[in-house]
Amino acid sequence: MEPARDPVRDLVESLAADDAILAETVDTLRATIPGYETVSSDSLKASARRNRALSIRTLLEGRAPDPEGIDEAETLTEERMAQGVEIANVLAGFRACLSIILRHLLAAAPRYQVPAETVLSFSTLLWSLGDAFTTRAVVVYRDRSITQAVADSNRRTQWIRDAVVGVLDRTGLLAGAASFDIPLESPVRVVRADAGPGSTADPTARLQDWAERSGTRLLAAARGTGAVGILVGDVGPGRPEPGVTIAVGTPVALEDLVDSFEGASRVLEAARRVGWDGLVDAERLSWRMGILTSPETTELLHVRHVAPLLEEGTFGELLLEALDAYLEHGLSIPLAAASIPVHVNTLRYRLKRYQEITGSNVHAPETLIEASWALAAHRGSRRG
Repeated sequence: MEPARDPVRDLVESLAADDAILAETVDTLRATIPGYETVSSDSLKASARRNRALSIRTLLEGRAPDPEGIDEAETLTEERMAQGVEIANVLAGFRACLSIILRHLLAAAPRYQVPAETVLSFSTLLWSLGDAFTTRAVVVYRDRSITQAVADSNRRTQWIRDAVVGVLDRTGLLAGAASFDIPLESPVRVVRADAGPGSTADPTARLQDWAERSGTRLLAAARGTGAVGILVGDVGPGRPEPGVTIAVGTPVALEDLVDSFEGASRVLEAARRVGWDGLVDAERLSWRMGILTSPETTELLHVRHVAPLLEEGTFGELLLEALDAYLEHGLSIPLAAASIPVHVNTLRYRLKRYQEITGSNVHAPETLIEASWALAAHRGSRRG
C-alpha cells in the first residue's frame, strides 16, 4: 500500500519545476531595483534558482536556517558587490524574489487542494528566511568592504609613492589619475611632511588634517618616517599643527611630478637643517636653501661666526643669543634686548664682545649675511 501523499509537500516541491519564477524575478528586479538593469540575465536566473532552492528547503524543514548556514547569501552578496549593486538593493532583490515565490505558491495551491490560509502561513517562514539571509549578507558585505577598503588604500598608497618618484610609465600614471580623480588639466604639487625628531605624531594624519582645514584636495601616503602627498591646485591658507613641517614643491604637470617631489624633498631637508617647522617652500626659506646645497659655505661661516663663541662656553652661548636677537629684530637694539630680555647696555656689550672674539663688524652688510647664515644652520643643528 502506497503511503498517503502530502499535498503541502507536493505543492512546495512543485516550485522546483516552476521556471516562470525565474523569468518573473528577472523582469521584476530589472524594473524595480536600482543597479540590476546592468546585471546579465544569466546571473539573475542563477541567483533566482539558488533562492528558489533555499526557499523550498526552508519550507520543507519548517524553520529558517541559521544565518551562518546560508552560503547562498555569501555567494549572492559577493557576486552583486563585484557587479556594483548596493547592499540595500541586494537585500531588496532577495525579498522581491521571496514575494514572487509566495505568489506562485498561492496560484498553485488550488491544484493541490491546499487551503490559501496554509500557504499564507508560509509567509512567516519566508520572512524569517529573509531576516536570516539579511544577517549573513550584511556580515559578508562588511567583511568584504573592509578587505576591499584596505586593498584600495594599499593600491592608492603604492600609486602615490610610485608616481612621485617617477617609476610609473605614462599608462600607469594616467590610470591612477583616473582612478583617484586627479584632473589632468590642473597643476599638481608634491608635499612632504615631517613630524620632527622624537615626535609621536603621525605625519600622514597631520598632512591630511592640514589639507582638510585648508580646503585643499590631497592624496597622502606614508613614506618612511614621514609622509608624501599629491596636492591638486593651489596651496590652502591653513597652518600645520605646531612641530609639524610641511614642505611644498613647485606646481607641475602630472607627468613632471618627480620634479616637484625633488623640490619638496630639498625644501624639507633645508627646513630640518635650519630648524623650521610649519608650511615651508623654497620662496619662504629663501637664502636658507643654500645651507643645504652649499655645505662648504655653511662650514666656513660656522668656523668664522659660531665656533669661536662656542669655545667660550656658557658666555659664548649668551653672545650667540644676543647676535641672534639682534639679527632677528632688524638690527634694533631695544627690540632685541627686550626679546631676550636684557638691558640694552648688556646687549651692546655682548655684541661688542662678539666682534672682538670673531673679528667681525656687526654693522657690515657682509657680516650680517654671513652671521645670519651661520646662526640659522646652528639653530637647526641644535634642534636636530
